Amino acid sequence: MTTVTVTDTFDHPVDQVWPVVADFGGIHKYMRGMPETEVKGSGIGQDRFLGMPGGTVVERLTWLDNDNHAFSYTILDGPLPFDRYVATVKLTDNGATTGIEWQGNFEVNGVPEEEGVAMANGIYSGAIKGFKKFLAG
Repeated sequence: MTTVTVTDTFDHPVDQVWPVVADFGGIHKYMRGMPETEVKGSGIGQDRFLGMPGGTVVERLTWLDNDNHAFSYTILDGPLPFDRYVATVKLTDNGATTGIEWQGNFEVNGVPEEEGVAMANGIYSGAIKGFKKFLAG
């Protein structure tokens, strides 16, 4: 099992960051070049369909803790080289700033492990960069 963790800090309080990060079906609003996300269902168990080169990635929200600003999701299907993929995103309230930890656990399939790690790292870092840009207005 491979683990990739990306941490960063937002220059905004958690009550401003959480609605953006927790917008499971709205990730296309924050990630550059991503087409609009299709969502089926709501809350825990909802699926989002992310159009990507090579096909559609289907992810399911599996855990949501609004009080502690955390959620987990899994990849059900798609062209990414990950098997048994589960990721958790957690925010830390630091007063005027907010910490984020995005951790994915998966088995790399079809590409060298370093390539899978780099891909996950790029996805997490890119999403965080998009969240920051959105919050900056």
